[in-house]
Amino acid sequence: MRMHYYLTTIILSLLCAGAQAYDYLTATALVTNAANQSALECWRLSTPLVDSSEPGIAGSLRFNFNASSAQYTIIPPKFNGGRHNDPTPQLVVYTSGLAHISLPSSKDEAWFIGGNQGILIATDMTGGGHITEYPSEQYTSVITVPFPDGLVPAHEKVSSGACHFSSIGGRSLEDRLWH
Repeated sequence: MRMHYYLTTIILSLLCAGAQAYDYLTATALVTNAANQSALECWRLSTPLVDSSEPGIAGSLRFNFNASSAQYTIIPPKFNGGRHNDPTPQLVVYTSGLAHISLPSSKDEAWFIGGNQGILIATDMTGGGHITEYPSEQYTSVITVPFPDGLVPAHEKVSSGACHFSSIGGRSLEDRLWH
């Protein structure tokens, strides 16, 4: 009986050793809904984050996707971007400052603090649009990266409304066990 227990434990350990727990990029998405209005959703992208082996960032998490262009924009303090739609499906990364997105058709809103909490997937190219304001006394820096051929990466809708957690798998970054 005891030998059976040990063999079972060893076999299960070996089977589980090859299994890898994946982390996924989770971000707020700005979409056009079925009523042709802009809406906020929380998305988890289908491609897992990978452990980088690149010198200088080895052991860090990385999300790989193709990009052929990017823009870096510096937005002045207290700037009102007004009501608009996104020009193309794109990844928006607020690297500093503060951005507030509100929707004319609902009470949903999203706040983006530059840095780890500053990731947005913007895809509302049609419909009622959204309003973007930059209410802080600081400049806001943003990098926009259009998705190649306008194709949004595969994803799963986690919930309606903005995400309310860090951008990795719904967990706090501090919870990640680093190598």
